[in-house]
Amino acid sequence: MKKSIIFFVLATVATVCFAYAQTVVTTGTTKTITLPPEKVDLKPGQGMDKAATYCVICHSAEYITMQPKGTKAQWTGSVNKMIKVYGAPISEDDAKVIAGYLAANYGTGQ
Repeated sequence: MKKSIIFFVLATVATVCFAYAQTVVTTGTTKTITLPPEKVDLKPGQGMDKAATYCVICHSAEYITMQPKGTKAQWTGSVNKMIKVYGAPISEDDAKVIAGYLAANYGTGQ
């Protein structure tokens, strides 16, 4: 009896999930949103253009400015994490420029 109830519940859940998945797949509409303008400016410096281009693909510029000051090694680690873990489309050369910019403008000076 217990197995029958469990089977019935699982079958019902699977059916509902499948029906919902079919609805999501078949509707296929695209929704466009407009984000508010960025209100935080990055500090001027060599590499700011790369940081402004690549970093804000995934997060706001404010995310950068609110980070604790870090060494160049820490900023390099953060940039590499964005590339390797989150899939940021940044070349190795651009990553070095961005890490240098972040260390120089938002770093500890080390």
